[in-house]
Amino acid sequence: MSVDYGLAGKKAVITGGSRGIGRACAMALASQGVDVCITARRQNLLDETAQQIRDAYGVQVMTVSADMSSDEDVHRMVSTAVAEMGSIDILVNVAASFPYGGTLELSNDDWIGHFGVKTFGYLRTIRQVYPIMQRNHWGRIVNIAGGASRYGGGGSAGAVNAAIINMTKAFSLDLAKDGITVNAVHPGGPSDSDREVLRIQEIAQSQGITEEEAAARQARNIPPIGRRIVSADPANLVLFLCSMQADCITGETMAIDSAGERDRPVVY
Repeated sequence: MSVDYGLAGKKAVITGGSRGIGRACAMALASQGVDVCITARRQNLLDETAQQIRDAYGVQVMTVSADMSSDEDVHRMVSTAVAEMGSIDILVNVAASFPYGGTLELSNDDWIGHFGVKTFGYLRTIRQVYPIMQRNHWGRIVNIAGGASRYGGGGSAGAVNAAIINMTKAFSLDLAKDGITVNAVHPGGPSDSDREVLRIQEIAQSQGITEEEAAARQARNIPPIGRRIVSADPANLVLFLCSMQADCITGETMAIDSAGERDRPVVY
């Protein structure tokens, strides 16, 4: 029996929507009859994903190539989405950049760039969509925030994502009066994300093993679910948080289970 989340006809913007978690979130929302605007920097990937969503669910899908570190791009993206879809009811912030290196290895520009794309990118989009949701007295905002916010490490990732968690709580308090919920999701390092694929490759190379062996070893760190997370898993949680059934949930940060694997040593 399928679940009706009460979202048919709603309009959503998904940043970083061309692949990985963003693509999965767009697919999940479209499956409930939500028209979607997906945005990312590479137009060819946006076009490919947009066609896949249209073919699968028959909803309106639009694309906007935009850089979340640019005030002008974010303003243009939101304005274009409203002009074509008529409104924005849902915002899912996924877009990110990933500078690799330790806290001391990364340059000041690396740190600033990471905050600029992700933390300030989320801030830019929330500020732009808020007046639209306020007029409707209804809205859903979900921020994807890496589990590094809970354990540190990962170069600048811990600080960047911790700021997003704090920002999520702050906005939830300020926007509640307008019928807008704001929540965050730790996505648990989906095994099909670009970053996790690279991570497995690095582990395999450093340990002198195959990528299949490296993935199997990582899977042994996961709690009793017995498998690695895929992008559809956090997307399903995002879908619920956007639904009518989640009216009373705001200011929360929820983790997909394998986010906990970062809290324990890697078992080889």
